[in-house]
Amino acid sequence: MQQERAFEPKPYEGKTSFDQFLDWEELPVTKNFVVGDIRKLEVAPWRRRGGLAHYIILGHPKEPPNSAAYVCEIPPGQSLKPQKQMFEEMIYVLKGRGATTVWLEGGKKQTFEWQERSMFSVPLNAWHQHFNGQGGETVRYIGYTNMPMVFNIYHNYDFVFNNSYQFLDRYHGEEDYFSGKGVAVDARRVWDTSFIADIEKLNFHDWTRKGPGATNVELEFCDNIISAHITRSPVGAYKKAHRHGLGADILVIEGKGYSLMWLEGTPLERYDWGEFSMFSPPHMWFHQHFNTAKEPLKMLAFKPFGQKYQVMDYDRLFESTKGGGHLIELEDEDPKVRQMFQEELVKEGVPFNMPPVKYRR
Repeated sequence: MQQERAFEPKPYEGKTSFDQFLDWEELPVTKNFVVGDIRKLEVAPWRRRGGLAHYIILGHPKEPPNSAAYVCEIPPGQSLKPQKQMFEEMIYVLKGRGATTVWLEGGKKQTFEWQERSMFSVPLNAWHQHFNGQGGETVRYIGYTNMPMVFNIYHNYDFVFNNSYQFLDRYHGEEDYFSGKGVAVDARRVWDTSFIADIEKLNFHDWTRKGPGATNVELEFCDNIISAHITRSPVGAYKKAHRHGLGADILVIEGKGYSLMWLEGTPLERYDWGEFSMFSPPHMWFHQHFNTAKEPLKMLAFKPFGQKYQVMDYDRLFESTKGGGHLIELEDEDPKVRQMFQEELVKEGVPFNMPPVKYRR
């Protein structure tokens, strides 16, 4: 089986190969720091894969993306076309129930079922096909990929979508591969798996290093470089500011509030969000998330980096800037940060739930 070759990027166009590919896809594309409720994004017919879709490219417009997300709908009783790809992808189901079949060329097909709040990944360059088995309800999911990096490096459609190489070190057709089993690496707050039936049933770990009352679980899928994490924050609290490279796309699962983002030495910029908003801090901008809701905040972050196969010094992300890391301790933050949050909580009728702080500035 081969996917038809239909796209060839042109040199000297003034656009990256990935941007040219987006033009060829002829789908709606949203590019911004923050996107509203992704469950309500308008989708259009997807010629290449079937179904309907909408691309989401988050971050600073002057920074070429290293990741891309998309929202896809599968109409009742229908399926997408079979596909394999030389980029990694994580999928989170926003609505509906269905199934995915995975196989290697010449190998046995495996099928697993998913539902709303399921999350999974398909092994790199394995054939797969998504099905909506419901007769009366649409499926909608979000996919997060590192496709821009791959397309821009190789700028070749056949390499990306018609490559015969099999990554047998990642997947060779194990019968229980998508059973939902996993490995807990508690010292690093990691659940390493290929399929999660319901993210509500995950075990969370203490993550007060990031902020008062915070809990977290890191998610590694299918020996990928890309990864995810889910973080919960209590009512009336916020997390410490930190910074990292571009490409971390944050989906608000529960709650509402705002984020402050700034490049060192520049003014704070505020971005408001609500349930199922998505946003992404630009490269090495400090950012800080504030829960103004009367319920705990839950965020799912898709990331182009992880802990299992590190491509950066992951642990430095959570070391204090005073020690050469990328985390601003509460006593080192701008006092205006806390003052703004307290004012917002008063407007919402939410109690302030942060420890007292003595600023070192």
